[in-house]
Amino acid sequence: MNERDIRVRIDLTFDPTDKVKADQLRDLIKPFLESAVLINGELANEERGYLDIERCGHRIGVACSKLERWELGRGKVIDNIQPIELMGDIRE
Repeated sequence: MNERDIRVRIDLTFDPTDKVKADQLRDLIKPFLESAVLINGELANEERGYLDIERCGHRIGVACSKLERWELGRGKVIDNIQPIELMGDIRE
């Protein structure tokens, strides 16, 4: 029997008009962080599962900015996030 872990990586970008869908996906995925395993916990090569939500500017030639980060065993780890509604439209 193969003892290797199962790793799931997802990187999806949504149009600003589909924010509701992006939020729904985030809410569906967050509970799975509770079941995910920490690899080499507390060691220098620790790998901690995470969920990042970013404001992506690649289509319009600007840098991305992180809005949320949820880490396995730590919960939400970024406190200085501006809510999307306060940041203005990405096309401004």
